[in-house]
Amino acid sequence: MNTSRFTATAALLLAALSAAGADKLNVKVGLWEITSISRISGTPPLPKEVLDKMTPQQRADMEAKIKAASAEEPEPEVSSECITQEDLEKPFNSANAEECSQTIVRTTRNTQEIRLVCSGKTKGSGTFRVTSPTPETMTGDLDLKVGEGANTMTVTSKIKGRWLGADCGDDEDDSEHDEDETVE
Repeated sequence: MNTSRFTATAALLLAALSAAGADKLNVKVGLWEITSISRISGTPPLPKEVLDKMTPQQRADMEAKIKAASAEEPEPEVSSECITQEDLEKPFNSANAEECSQTIVRTTRNTQEIRLVCSGKTKGSGTFRVTSPTPETMTGDLDLKVGEGANTMTVTSKIKGRWLGADCGDDEDDSEHDEDETVE
């Protein structure tokens, strides 16, 4: 199973590296190289109308593929992300604010923890923790649970970032850089 969309989610979470309050995470704006390793387990929360159209064999095939993908060792993915001052001031700007909310649990100059809750059509919750030992480096852990009941999927990611420079180049207008590559 490809984890690119979860890497993009993690990159959006990295845009939340600053919060209102006395302490702010000490990170530089600009171009970042983000390496993530994501593990996915469980069943994706598909809409009932999609599940209802599937035959029992299609459901069984889907569940077998998901189980096989969950057992595989995940490959690291590397992407370039532009973190701007606006991203720092307005975390999760591209997230659907009507369905999802985020709460800054804790922020210091070197750590931040964010709690996510989505209560719309697709329910879910999770935590993102980031540590920035220097303004040019960071590590993070993302733990998400998406869906309800039998259609629950869990995503866990380990993230490592390094600042490449102040100039984002062509990435400045697109914080979700689409040239993801897999490290071999």
